[in-house]
Amino acid sequence: MKYIFSILCISVILYAFPLNEKTLMDISRTYGYYQGQLYTLNTIQKKYPDLANQVFVAKTKFNLSFGDVTQHVDLIMDKYPEWKSIKKSIVANTRKKINLDGLTHRQAVNFITAVEQRAKGKVESPVLETLLILKPDYKKNPEKEFYDGFKKRYQCNDFKKSKGVDFLIDIPMSWASKKANRPNIVRKFISNNGHGPAIAMVLVKNIPDGKTISESDIKNAMNKNDMETMLPPNAILKGYGFIKLEGLPGYWQRFTITVQRLKQKLTIETLSYTFFYKNKLIQIQFQVANLHNSKLNKIFQKYESLFDSIINSFVLTDVYRRLM
Repeated sequence: MKYIFSILCISVILYAFPLNEKTLMDISRTYGYYQGQLYTLNTIQKKYPDLANQVFVAKTKFNLSFGDVTQHVDLIMDKYPEWKSIKKSIVANTRKKINLDGLTHRQAVNFITAVEQRAKGKVESPVLETLLILKPDYKKNPEKEFYDGFKKRYQCNDFKKSKGVDFLIDIPMSWASKKANRPNIVRKFISNNGHGPAIAMVLVKNIPDGKTISESDIKNAMNKNDMETMLPPNAILKGYGFIKLEGLPGYWQRFTITVQRLKQKLTIETLSYTFFYKNKLIQIQFQVANLHNSKLNKIFQKYESLFDSIINSFVLTDVYRRLM
């Protein structure tokens, strides 16, 4: 029965929000977006003094949500000598593209309203994700983004890959949602818009011969030997226990493993939740990876509370409907 329990997946991820061409482009675009917004609001305030208070409120709401974007960008980019000239060029080009000569009072009011909506997260991609990634509070405490309401609900609609299991799960807005090549992975989500060290995956597998797993079956397997047997080779078990999710029995495991991809060795810390519904095994895995093993525990601790929030948002729709 032990092989039934195990579909643990090691996803080799080599993300660390690198300042490559793509991320530099996103940062530059976001900086220009913010400067254009600031320029427009300042112009409105000068042209229509009666809207000064509304401009102030809109600026305040946006800054409460995303902070001082100029300052956040400078913290990352000031290490590059060319940034000062690039920054001036972005500001100059942004202002050239924005023609406010014919701006009416009604258009000004509409723009202020739009900025207030942006403060609630109604911003185009990838600007929104970049704004969230840049915010120091969220970088320090990823769970805060989730609890501030910057989260999106993923609803499974790939029933072939999910084997008919319908579910909902909440993910931070700054995380990228990606398809997975492996057959049992329904969806994976990666921090920092696909470039971060953290990943979440939802997996579903049919249990052989349509067998169902009972609560007593799982509790009988709650020992170190059985839990280690379920892990990939060379994995180090760090903790385990019995759980219930959506009223369904299961177990959790935490383990560390070092894998090699080409010339690079990568250490991965995994927290896995496995539970059973009818003849299906459902698993939600959280992983953090780092090329430097000494920092791995610190990275995991930073994301651990967020992992708890994500797993608690999981809804198995069929179970929920039966309870209605």
